[in-house]
Formats: sequence, C-alpha cells, structure tokens
Amino acid sequence: MLLWIIRDGEKTGPFEDYEIREMIREGKVARETRVWHEGADKWMSACDVGVLAGEFVKEEVEPPPIPIVIPPFQAWRRLGARVFDFLLYQLILVTILRISGIPLNSSPADGPSAWDLIAVLIPVILMEAALLSAFGFTPGKWLMALRVENIKANFLPTSHALIRSLRVWVLGMGMMHPILLLLGHAITLWFGLKKGAPLWDLHSGFRVVGSKLSGQRIACYWGGLVLVFVLMTVVMWPEIQPMWEESMRQVEEDMRRRGK
Repeated sequence: MLLWIIRDGEKTGPFEDYEIREMIREGKVARETRVWHEGADKWMSACDVGVLAGEFVKEEVEPPPIPIVIPPFQAWRRLGARVFDFLLYQLILVTILRISGIPLNSSPADGPSAWDLIAVLIPVILMEAALLSAFGFTPGKWLMALRVENIKANFLPTSHALIRSLRVWVLGMGMMHPILLLLGHAITLWFGLKKGAPLWDLHSGFRVVGSKLSGQRIACYWGGLVLVFVLMTVVMWPEIQPMWEESMRQVEEDMRRRGK
C-alpha cells in the first residue's frame, strides 16, 4: 500500500507501508502524523490507518506492576515490640477485671480454659487491628520505630488489619499456649531470616518498615517496660501479697532454724 504523509507542513510520498512502519519505530512518524492513501476520504492520523495501527499498540501497553520491596527483617525490634504490646494489653485487661470486681485467680489450681483464652485474645486482636488500621503501629511498634503498611505504603484497611492480627496471635503467638508459642516464634524467625518476612506478611502484601531507632526511643522503651511492670504489681498486689507474705514467713523460719 502506498502512503503519503505530511511532514513539516509539506506532503511527502508516496511510501510503501513497510517504510512508514520503519519510520514509526525510528520515531520519525508519530501517532498524530497525518497520513493519506488512495481511496481514503481525508487525511487521517497514523494511528487510525489499519496497516500502521499495530505499531502504536506497544505504546499503550501497561508497565509491569511495581515490584514488592520487602524491608530487612528486624527480628529483635519486632520481638521487643511484641513483648511490650503483650504486657501492656495484659495490664489493661487485669485493670479492667480489677475495676469490675472480677477475681483474677478464682481457681489457681486450674489452668485457664480454652474459653478463657478466647475471651482474653478477642479484645487484644480487635484492639491491635484498630490501632494498625488507624495509625499503622501499636504502642510497642511505635517505641521500636516500626510501621505496618501495604505495598503502596498505605495503612491497612480495617479488614486486612484484623486478618493480620488474627494470624499473628494464632500462628505467631500460638494462642498463648507455651509449646505453640515457642514453636510459632521459631517458625517466624526462620521465615524472617530466610524469606525476609513472616507468614502473615509474606503472602498478604503487608510489610513492617522500620525507621532509624534513636537512643531516646530505646530509653522510652525500657522506661515503659519498667512502668508496666510497676503498674502490674500494683494492680495484682492483692493476689501477690499473700504469696509474698508466705514467702517471707518461710524465709524467717529458715533463718531461725539455722540460728538454732
């Protein structure tokens, strides 16, 4: 097919269609370059000419998706944040029970039942999900300069944050069962070191990003831990006091026996 083009305001041609296609590849003919061929009613844009249209499809192809960048796995910072969050949640729960007048250890001989654990973990999971969705961090993660986000660097939607928190407490924390807890931490560490992220982040498009950890944050972290322990002792003192007094009596009896 013979084609004519308008170049620099002048009609040029005729050219074979393969010649025009070569010009398109070299950038000498653009999409809006005016083209005419025998039988056409008027001059057309090059991209509207059937034999040339295929050369412009490549320009409309979407670029590949943004690659997922997995930040370095910061095991100790994440563990420290998790420990702080767990102790803080425990303090909040014990305080609520104390204010409500509910005994904290009504049956010390029996361990907590499955329903007790579920009743404890549901508020924790909901609380953590709400914080991640609203702020991108929990108190522990804030102290450790960590932030949870998706691959677009946005906060997690509430539903995603809830699913993530549920997976963390089931897979990572083992529903607070001692053996499952150790196993979950071991698997989490292995996946973090080998794959760069734990299971609940690796296949879900979530990531934990850490900024520079300052000395001030480290000091706040340890100060916060001490404060949580002190407050926990104060709240739990009615349960701790009998055991403490019994321990002191035992020590005094041992000293008297040694003195005889």
